[in-house]
Amino acid sequence: MIFEQCVRVRISVFKMAEAVVKHDEHVTDFEDTVARLTDAFPNLSVGVIRKVATSCRRDIVKMVMRLSAIEVDEQRNAKVEESGALMPKTEQPSTSGVGQKKRGTSIKSQVKKYTSDFNIEEFLEMFPNPEETFRNPERGEDVLDLTTADYVVHFFMNKYPFIYKSHISFLLYQGPTRQPKCKSLLKVDEELQQAEQNDEQIMKCRRKPTTMRVDPGEDIRLLQELAYLEHRTDILDCKLKKEQEKTKRRTFAKENGSSVSCQCCFADDLLPEEVYSCTNDCSFCEECIRRSCEIKLAEGDIQFPCLADCGSQFSWKTLQAALPPTLFSKLSQNYTESEIRAAGLTVDSCPLCNFPNTIDERCTSFQCFNPECMKETCRLCKELNHLPLRCDEVEKDEDVQARVYVENKMTEAILRSCYKCKRKFVKEDNCCNKITCICGAVSCYVCNKPVIGYDHFIGLGDSRSEK
Repeated sequence: MIFEQCVRVRISVFKMAEAVVKHDEHVTDFEDTVARLTDAFPNLSVGVIRKVATSCRRDIVKMVMRLSAIEVDEQRNAKVEESGALMPKTEQPSTSGVGQKKRGTSIKSQVKKYTSDFNIEEFLEMFPNPEETFRNPERGEDVLDLTTADYVVHFFMNKYPFIYKSHISFLLYQGPTRQPKCKSLLKVDEELQQAEQNDEQIMKCRRKPTTMRVDPGEDIRLLQELAYLEHRTDILDCKLKKEQEKTKRRTFAKENGSSVSCQCCFADDLLPEEVYSCTNDCSFCEECIRRSCEIKLAEGDIQFPCLADCGSQFSWKTLQAALPPTLFSKLSQNYTESEIRAAGLTVDSCPLCNFPNTIDERCTSFQCFNPECMKETCRLCKELNHLPLRCDEVEKDEDVQARVYVENKMTEAILRSCYKCKRKFVKEDNCCNKITCICGAVSCYVCNKPVIGYDHFIGLGDSRSEK
């Protein structure tokens, strides 16, 4: 309650100040906004205020809400540090600041990896079969949400500048609550590409490039999918060229007798770079090593012996080179977790993917460093991080679903569709039931039937019905 009251007071003061300087022609709108926000939030740095003002341009309420949440969070951390200073020095963790710095650096590097520093070769190493990966509907279950809705819409607006924004939103979300409609962004991209080729939903003029005003935050899975959609043609071309080159080299090696065989499946047409050895130089192909490691992973084992039973093992360097990044990450995760627990360190796991990490016991949130997850969760309720709200103040899944269902039904009750162009519309208050669509069609708002004149409305409630 105190947090909400502070926000309301600051919003009202901020709007009063805006009215006072509204006609000041010597100060730009943005710099004036930053200056007044700095006065309203003296405990926050100018850099933080400028970043929030940039992402929430012209939305005063959103600016104040975000900055208030940041200020409350910093005050809470300050109190924790103050109370921790009263503890004996032997009880104070010495690496908490380093951990926070590493976490921020890791997240920033992950974001750059799929935006400004995108590399096709590295992307194909992470996703050897991108079409299969991003077409999987299970992957897209948590990609679309309300926090990233505007970012995704602006991405497709820039990629398809001739397609109406309303059509893009229609394919992505449904209803005024903007609930996700399609779980596969790849499918949406293909539908928009088809519409552009068939000259459907096409504007007369090209749309100017729009600015991504909304930051996707730390949603790495979304950035991965958008990066693939943006560079899809180049990625598939690069993948095809690699496969063709490998086929040529395999044929040449087989003709010249330089091919290598696997000691497990006995395939004899392998290239030297496709074969990996244990510490005793027993040679195996990638497929056999991968299947063996998957079996060991299912058994919960962290030892990976040679497939020829020579008594040796595969080194971690060999496993990292032979296995897909996702599988190697799971193997290293199991190994790291066992080592941490054996050392007696405080460790916690991500509730979404079980990725372990050492933690500060005073911290209430858990940041996952799994490249496939990268989510921040609450350690108390095991849900997505909801600061500054408490666990009991967050709506649960069933509550959200019930509320969304009621809101959708209420929207359907007042929405009508034109019988001619299928455009959605809502009647304004105290207006006639004779509705004229912008396409020229006239219909009755009550029964949605076509009408001519006013004879259709003669009946109950009409004075002429009593004559």
